[in-house]
Amino acid sequence: MACLKVILFGVVMATILDTIGVDEARLKAERAADADVLFSLQRNGDCACAVRSIDLRFVGPESATLELSERSPDLGFAVIQFVQMPDGETAIDLSVQSDALPSSIDRLTVNALKIETRFNLRYDGWGTVSTKC
Repeated sequence: MACLKVILFGVVMATILDTIGVDEARLKAERAADADVLFSLQRNGDCACAVRSIDLRFVGPESATLELSERSPDLGFAVIQFVQMPDGETAIDLSVQSDALPSSIDRLTVNALKIETRFNLRYDGWGTVSTKC
């Protein structure tokens, strides 16, 4: 099955996040974690070019998660849920429709780290299920 190029994020996301930088050491660590997840998906027979729901989690103060919730449609995300964490922080789980090609996941990770900075939250990673072609 041939993979079609999927545009992950709209123009608004680019406008909101373009000027935000990312910490290179943090990005390197996230890329290593992403490679592990992508390898696991591949090992389980994943069709990386299949579009599916990819979920991301951000954790922090309730006010910051609410602000991200309000802006999430502009960023290309849907809010799945809020979770009250044992330490008093709030987690927000977001979803985006995307393939799991390494280049798409890399863009997603870079933008997640920018969201982390912009909204004063902690990015806690992404997840998806293995999808057959």
